[in-house]
Amino acid sequence: MPMKCFGEEELANLREVLESGELWRGTFGNFVPKFEEAIGKYYGRKYVHAVNSGTSANEAAVAGLGLVPGDEVICPATVPIFVSLPVFSAGCIPVFADVDPRTLIISPEGIEACISDKTKAVVVVHLWGQPAPMDDILKIANKYNLKVVEDCAQAYDCYYKGKKAGTFGDVACFSLQQSKHITSGEGGFIITDDPEIYKKSAMYSNSGMAWYHFGVEPLRSQSVGGIPTRGHFYFGHDHRMSELQGAVALAQLGKIEKFNAVRRQLVDIIEGELRDTPGLLLAYKYPDTIPNYWVYPIMLNPEETKLNAAEVSKLCREEQGIGIGCYSEINYLEQIYQELENKGTTPYGFPLPEYVHYRLGICPKAEESARYTLLISTHHASDPSSILKQSQALKKTMIKHL
Repeated sequence: MPMKCFGEEELANLREVLESGELWRGTFGNFVPKFEEAIGKYYGRKYVHAVNSGTSANEAAVAGLGLVPGDEVICPATVPIFVSLPVFSAGCIPVFADVDPRTLIISPEGIEACISDKTKAVVVVHLWGQPAPMDDILKIANKYNLKVVEDCAQAYDCYYKGKKAGTFGDVACFSLQQSKHITSGEGGFIITDDPEIYKKSAMYSNSGMAWYHFGVEPLRSQSVGGIPTRGHFYFGHDHRMSELQGAVALAQLGKIEKFNAVRRQLVDIIEGELRDTPGLLLAYKYPDTIPNYWVYPIMLNPEETKLNAAEVSKLCREEQGIGIGCYSEINYLEQIYQELENKGTTPYGFPLPEYVHYRLGICPKAEESARYTLLISTHHASDPSSILKQSQALKKTMIKHL
């Protein structure tokens, strides 16, 4: 039977919010700051700022770095577009780096190949809940004085050398969207130990108003010509998390260990059924890492099969009646990037340097490995019997077509 994700804990918190009559965070709030404090303790970081979506968290993290228009930010080629669009929102230029074909995670070599005099930061995505090789990445970042953003939207409670992903870089961003390890429907947050990143992120998400938490002294509103202002000190959006979201997120955090245990059970089912299946490679794990899979990635072995992921998925559905997810997320193939390549400018008209391109061929390892990647859900609400059937269908299809 699938796990029930929501219960009395969420309902009790929501009831308290509704009875209070205060559904927005306001200057202080109740459940949102409680959630921020709980996350800070959970990850051992000094500052947390919660927002209304995972994409807003990405934007807040990039904004917190204090970049200027024209700065370049290196992003992985094989991640959702939510990772690179926030770079444009800061007036900066995303530059796509190639990946490790075993994991589709940005590689240290891919990062170094993209560095220019204008490179100021790199976004590391712990894709599918597999931690990236942070020692080698941080070595490159330190060599070139780059800021590091960890995108942990899919990576709660996964570990690299005994430390949680999200605790290595200058700032990390998380999503609380419905499909994630914990959820408030929509929502997100950033974590950091840098007070300046925290303050910039918080103001960016609060229309430039300096409503801080964690004992950080707020900026005081001023007056112009004797007329008091509202205290907007910085450009920003209204991305505040609501008290309703905070109430659900806090209850969900209390259940994360239980959710994680179910995910591990689902991974055991997948690996137990598919281990040693001809033509398939189980998820590659970097040394000294403990993944906590958002979905489980399986690679087709091109040395043993001529099929690609789309073909295998189609065959599974046709022959077994069960679909298997296939991955084809190459960011620079999105229509918006094709248009930017043709125009030669960013959305705000900033000219693209002649060495920045968004076209096929710039990240060959990403392009090739994405064609051979299959995905099976490990969401804790998934029915274990369904996961078993998907695994069995994939196994039967591979054996039949080798």
